[in-house]
Amino acid sequence: MGRNRLTKDNHPIYDYSRAGLDLLSTLGQTVNWLALPDQPLSGATISDDFFGVNLAPGEDPAVDDYILAQLSELGLLHVRMDFSYCSFEGPAERLLHRLLGAGYRVFLNLLPPLVEAQNLTRDTDAQDRWMQFLRRVFHCYQNQVACFEIGNTPNRGRWSGFSSRSYITAWRIATAEAEGVELTLAGPNISDFEPLYNATYLAIMARFGRAPEIHTDNLFVERVIEPEAYDHRVLGRGATNLLRLNLIKKARILHLIGQRAGCEKTFCTYICWTTKRLARRSAWPDIKAADYLVRYLVLAATSGALGRVYWGPLICSRDGLIDSQDSAYPEIDQVSFYKEVRGQLNDFTIRPTFRALHHSIKRLGGAHCELATHQPNGLSLFKFSDRQGEAFHLCWTRDRLTWPLESIFDGQSLSSARFFDASGKPVKRPTVICEHPLYIEFTDAEINPDLATAQGAASPGIIHLSSPGHQSIAHRDSEWIGAHMLRREHQLNDLDSAPSLFPEALLQLPEDAVLRDARNRLWNVQDPRGIYDAITIKLNRVTGIKRLSYRFRPSKGRRHWNNACEMLRRGIRTPTPIAFFDRPKSPGIRDSWYVCEFIPEAISSRQVYAALREGSIEFLGLTKDGWFDLLSKFICHMHDKQVLHRDLSAGNILLRRKPNGSIEPLLIDIGRAQVGQTTRLGDRHRLIDLIRICYKLRWPDRNLFIDTYESHMGRTFSPLWRIPFVYYDSKQGLKKWIKGSKKRPGPAQ
Repeated sequence: MGRNRLTKDNHPIYDYSRAGLDLLSTLGQTVNWLALPDQPLSGATISDDFFGVNLAPGEDPAVDDYILAQLSELGLLHVRMDFSYCSFEGPAERLLHRLLGAGYRVFLNLLPPLVEAQNLTRDTDAQDRWMQFLRRVFHCYQNQVACFEIGNTPNRGRWSGFSSRSYITAWRIATAEAEGVELTLAGPNISDFEPLYNATYLAIMARFGRAPEIHTDNLFVERVIEPEAYDHRVLGRGATNLLRLNLIKKARILHLIGQRAGCEKTFCTYICWTTKRLARRSAWPDIKAADYLVRYLVLAATSGALGRVYWGPLICSRDGLIDSQDSAYPEIDQVSFYKEVRGQLNDFTIRPTFRALHHSIKRLGGAHCELATHQPNGLSLFKFSDRQGEAFHLCWTRDRLTWPLESIFDGQSLSSARFFDASGKPVKRPTVICEHPLYIEFTDAEINPDLATAQGAASPGIIHLSSPGHQSIAHRDSEWIGAHMLRREHQLNDLDSAPSLFPEALLQLPEDAVLRDARNRLWNVQDPRGIYDAITIKLNRVTGIKRLSYRFRPSKGRRHWNNACEMLRRGIRTPTPIAFFDRPKSPGIRDSWYVCEFIPEAISSRQVYAALREGSIEFLGLTKDGWFDLLSKFICHMHDKQVLHRDLSAGNILLRRKPNGSIEPLLIDIGRAQVGQTTRLGDRHRLIDLIRICYKLRWPDRNLFIDTYESHMGRTFSPLWRIPFVYYDSKQGLKKWIKGSKKRPGPAQ
């Protein structure tokens, strides 16, 4: 071991001056990095070897059988596994033998335990153990494993245990053990996009030992949410559009760094979106994960920079392509050490991401990109030819956007085309391209999109809903700008009947009931399309000083529409938006229209409060405790989804009884709401809604309501939470006094 043991006298990282020069040299290259293009390559061919997946064993050998069956279903060849000191003669080695025996190309990540990685620099015994482990692995598997990746996530020491010193120690020992042995080494497995780490590590690795043949990085883009998004975290949001660092450009930067260090290829060794993170912004996180999987793979493949992407993990309750139904998560993040599969085999459930990966491998493997149009802030449209030369299109938009299909392809061609979703499931002819990837197969292979239209701008300022039940579409003519909501399975029929909802047509319909007629007018009519029994129309008038203050804001109709769509996509119920209409010129200060579903037989929480104040022990089958639990749970869930109502009076929560007998709350009067403007709502924002919903309650009931809310929130407010309530009571009392209203018994008495 003497030739491999590293001491203070021969340890490379102690040469701080050389390491500093490496870093300075790296900083000097950033100008060249930023000059790289951020658009996909037309003419790129997606290799069959592009797709991979991360695996781990289960304790039960039957899990091995299940894993191999699912790999066969996916139709991929390349797999990646983590292998550490505990892996020999255990489930990991058992699975490794099964994979090698079945002919899979295994990318084996070799890593020491966390404590060993922490001690690797200063503890010669730890160095001996690492050397012996590598020697044994290389001896057993050098002619069977496709590649050995050394270490993991050295820039995430909390997960892996590595510091910069200990990782270089591990690499130096590994390259010494690999001398004279025919095997491929990979590294340094940097996590996320931190190119200064990549470049500096690779420079040191090349100088001490050798550069890896394959440069590896876990190229996550999860924190910018969408695969297409420019990264705002590098130099702040002000520099986002200047740097234009999207997935494509990031991949090219990493590949260029690897090439300059002598690496033949660059691989992304781990990428996924966690269901927990997606659930904060979507009511359908599994569907959204499948969307992002396809969008990521297509952009990564057409960047021309990544030789392979390993999705992962295959099986995990939080992140997996297959849900293990186990709520526990290991202390060491699986990005650093995907050690084992948890849960029971009978509980494993296939997720949409699995189906999407299967179809991506089947459809995109070996495909040639003939045309690529990618707007980082709008539409992405690709035309491929597969192995047999058959042409197909793949398209999507950024989240919350849509693009009319007939603006890009002619209607006659669309009428005979076939359409498939991200999982390869046939779908009825849609009206728009939306955030869900759409495969299109035309009967005529020569059909191409109207690129001039495809490179245009999306409908400005309109949020669209693309849900399992509904799909919205923008509307624009000389009179109106707006949007319509269509039922997903009846899009063409609903679009044909949409003119019956134009303002001119609505004014001709008999009124069922006038709900309000003051500054704004609110009334019900029978649905002219026959979809709902009745619909509610809100005519938003702009008068007085608001003709000035609204000049630079979206119209009320648009705000209602946008907030409703955004709430529904986050799983917060509100009456289904049906349409909205603005005037093309000066929309914020001219009358606007909003049309939504009417909820028959609904009551408001104001009626609940009135019954409780009158001494009712029970109302509609619920006690006071039951009502407070129902309402506070709904409001807490709303806040957890980053929805702040800002006018949450008791009358703005509707309550309807569902067929199963349960009561469902719905938000109304949502024009002032703020949705998704902050990652997490703080206590100050939560109290803005709570002081309003509790205003009509007496203090003992307020205390009970807040206690119940805190139980759903999982923590408590500051003891000073009562101060804004007292302030709001005083402000409301002053307003009533100014207006000359009679003083009523205060809610806090």
